[in-house]
Amino acid sequence: MVLRLIAALSILLIPLSALAGEPLSYVILKEGEPIGHETVAITQDGDLTTVEVQTKTRVKVLFLDFHYDHRRIETWRGGRLQQMVADTDDDGAIHHIDLVRDGAGIRLTLDGVVKEMPADALPLSLWGKGILESPILFGVSDAAIYHVATQPMGVSTVVRRGAEVAAERYRIAGDVERDLWYGSDGRLLKTAFERRGYPIEIVRE
Repeated sequence: MVLRLIAALSILLIPLSALAGEPLSYVILKEGEPIGHETVAITQDGDLTTVEVQTKTRVKVLFLDFHYDHRRIETWRGGRLQQMVADTDDDGAIHHIDLVRDGAGIRLTLDGVVKEMPADALPLSLWGKGILESPILFGVSDAAIYHVATQPMGVSTVVRRGAEVAAERYRIAGDVERDLWYGSDGRLLKTAFERRGYPIEIVRE
């Protein structure tokens, strides 16, 4: 049985096919200290793109231990989301999402209950730049709806492997907030946000 598995963690102004290649690996930081990892594996078969994301974090605050385990598989055809299956264990809160494209819209089932979703909603999946085009996003763990606006913040730099690399910076604001940095290949280099009052960064290794 698939294990029911930090999201906000994770995009497509450029073609999905251009993003296919070696898996992406990220370290997750809380207040600058590593607390977990995320991997993104992208495979391409013609116009069909499959993306598998796995996220695992462990956090200790005083005498309390928190965990987040997440796994999802996204299927895109021609740059359009066709299916998504996600399992999440967010510190004991267990969720399962099944999403399929149904004609012009999407049908999403959360924990066995069909949830009404806007036809143009996209998952808060940060690995590529496609979500920057949508004003409606939904959580990849609990399918919560977010109304957002995205603002380009110009070119900046991100430190990766001890060197500065150029990045396009964007800011998502509204029901959910994220600062995002993408490399010249359109892949996520870094995201920063707050979770439970703590600063979180996800940085490509």
